[in-house]
Amino acid sequence: MNEQNEKLLEEYLKYLPVSRSQLEYIGFFEAPASKSHHLAIKGGLAIHSLNVTRNLLHLTDALCIVWPRPQSPYIIGMLHDLCKCKTYRLDGDAIKKVKSEYHGHGSASAMIAMCELGVNLFRVECAAIQHHMGAFGLEGEELDELDAALEKYPVEIIATHTADMLASRADEHGFRGK
Repeated sequence: MNEQNEKLLEEYLKYLPVSRSQLEYIGFFEAPASKSHHLAIKGGLAIHSLNVTRNLLHLTDALCIVWPRPQSPYIIGMLHDLCKCKTYRLDGDAIKKVKSEYHGHGSASAMIAMCELGVNLFRVECAAIQHHMGAFGLEGEELDELDAALEKYPVEIIATHTADMLASRADEHGFRGK
């Protein structure tokens, strides 16, 4: 992680209800952001999470989103992809996907935040993390669940999804590792 990102990380960590050591324990700073797409490198998850948080903070200001607490964009942005700590393992230079005990990408991240890190998420924070992928890969009942969540928290979920897409498709575009 470069010096600029390290400073940003220190700033963002001040707003999280978890410590750096808790994140280290679950492998947050080692995990890649993906297996073969954006930031598929050691530590990619932490960099991606910084990018998502920064984007979500900008969208929060631009859209005048009122979160249940000022820390919400930091919590959502930094913790939205915790599942990657459990599903990707570094094996030398290779990244391997492993089975996780949790179901679903967003739901797994919310569960890890709550059950393993002890974060007390507000419903809107949980919904934003659970549905940050938007409709990608969803069908049937899962689409119905997304629709129901969007009825309750449309701007918050769409802003989170947009922040994630901006990070992975614009900020990190072309950076796929080695």
